[in-house]
Amino acid sequence: MAAPLRPVRGREFQLLTEAHRARNNGRNRVAIRLYKRILVENPNNHDVALRVAPMLAMAGEGFEAWQLYRRSAREFAREKQYAECLAVYREACRFVPFEFEAWRLCSELLLKMNRPDCAYETLVDGRMHFGGPNTRAQAIALLVRARTIEPWDDDLLLDLAQLYAANDQAETALELLSTLACRVSGRDLRRVRFLQWKTTYAIRDFFLFIRAFWARSEPPPPLPLDFLDVDDEEDVEADPIETTLRRIGA
Repeated sequence: MAAPLRPVRGREFQLLTEAHRARNNGRNRVAIRLYKRILVENPNNHDVALRVAPMLAMAGEGFEAWQLYRRSAREFAREKQYAECLAVYREACRFVPFEFEAWRLCSELLLKMNRPDCAYETLVDGRMHFGGPNTRAQAIALLVRARTIEPWDDDLLLDLAQLYAANDQAETALELLSTLACRVSGRDLRRVRFLQWKTTYAIRDFFLFIRAFWARSEPPPPLPLDFLDVDDEEDVEADPIETTLRRIGA
């Protein structure tokens, strides 16, 4: 059984040498064709798969490139080589950024590796590649997953509300905006109120938007200590209002 494998291995080595030579000489199409022939005869050659995948992506064959990335990543994951698996997914996100599964699987692996901050950044970065009318569902899915990691990120919630509103999910968008309106101030509050009005075109929301221009962006400063005539450390730590009432004999 071992004898027939020698010609196959010899042929694979020959094709690999020719493919490398073609690639080094800038003949990428020839190199891609030779790499593909190797993969037809030996689909488990992940070194070749990861070598040709970015070339396929740059040649406009993104879907085929993603299939190679995914197959290699799964093999690494099956062998519990999670660092190598993550490297494959990150390269896929770079070369085939419009593949939703690349971002999703990369973030899930990061969570499995106990790296939630990196997973959150991956999901938010991935969302930037899905802003068109036909890809809003993918953008929403990425942000919804990111929200499970960082539930109270104001920029994320506003972006998610905008996507919901553009996707004819006004009720969900308004629910998020109502939550945000209680949390933000200043310019962010004006953005929230404007999106509320743009979503409903209601008179009430229009006046809330106008009113946001006069809303205070910061809490009022505390009363100065000399006004309270504070003498000791105990009074400094006390509530200012209670201290004032006590001073005037109320």
